[in-house]
Amino acid sequence: MNILFDLNHPVDVNFFKSTILILKEQGHRIIITYRSRGKLQKIVDYELSDLNSTPIGKHYKRFLSKFFGQLIRDLLMFRFQRKNKIELSVCFGPTNAISSWFNRIPYLAFEDDVEYKIPFYHANIFATRHIMPDYINFSNKRTWKYKGFKELAYLYPGTFRANKNSLKKLNLIESDYVFIREISNVSLNYKEENKSIIDIVSYIVNKGKKVVISLEDDDLKKVLEDKCIVLKEPVEDLYSILKYAQFALSSGDTMAREACLLGTPCIYTGGREMVMNNELIEIEIMYKEDSVESIFERIDLLINNSVSQELSNKINVKIENEWADTTEVILEHINEFIK
Repeated sequence: MNILFDLNHPVDVNFFKSTILILKEQGHRIIITYRSRGKLQKIVDYELSDLNSTPIGKHYKRFLSKFFGQLIRDLLMFRFQRKNKIELSVCFGPTNAISSWFNRIPYLAFEDDVEYKIPFYHANIFATRHIMPDYINFSNKRTWKYKGFKELAYLYPGTFRANKNSLKKLNLIESDYVFIREISNVSLNYKEENKSIIDIVSYIVNKGKKVVISLEDDDLKKVLEDKCIVLKEPVEDLYSILKYAQFALSSGDTMAREACLLGTPCIYTGGREMVMNNELIEIEIMYKEDSVESIFERIDLLINNSVSQELSNKINVKIENEWADTTEVILEHINEFIK
């Protein structure tokens, strides 16, 4: 079967990678497309090096540009789907929902972000199935629910195995460093207080901890290189580095959840209210802080209290007894459409 995977964000690569490799092994023809943005092409080439991939469309930041850019991309995708005789399109969100609808191709839209209303309803209107975690309080004839998180498609035990050797390459010791993920162009409350990620890194370093940081803003790299370890992306075995940190800070909601699901306490600084984060906040492995003062206070508590093993055990119990292996969920839906 000719199956299209259309990727829009770096995390989409991780989300579908195991599924893609399994389907390829089964003899299906896998076609990869992506929207050119940031480091997505490098990540696709690194993680799916055995598969050819095709860039289609551009990434825009303003609403009108996004709207017209999506229409143009759907036109390009309509032609691409016909040329490649696509029989099933599998995506995260509405990346080619309209073109698939016009081509009468079944479209499986996976989802976990009801807060982004326009893309959420775009996917729901045109998708054959709209598949999402059961935390999302939305349902109609197109929605299908599963228990858990999208991140468990690649972090579920058995799919992911942490490797302590990855720490040696960076001269790190388990639980003796802090991991930070800083996304550019994210409105963080501490920026309003004339603070920056530089102040937070300095605060942690002054507490005697090493800092490992993943950055989108290239301008910050030169400033921070003398204070901490700045990772070069794509990062080899990123999740082992994240798992063995004492705790993490992230302005991106996905990496904040990734840290928690690996058993690493995480301070979420992105400012978004997301239903997907609520259970992790209730478990008290994720901490949503709204000011630089509260971020510093939380850093002090996490540095001084060794609670990571207890929290890690809570997460493991949830994974073993409640949350699904999301790759199995993806494959179950795809198999229902395979001819």
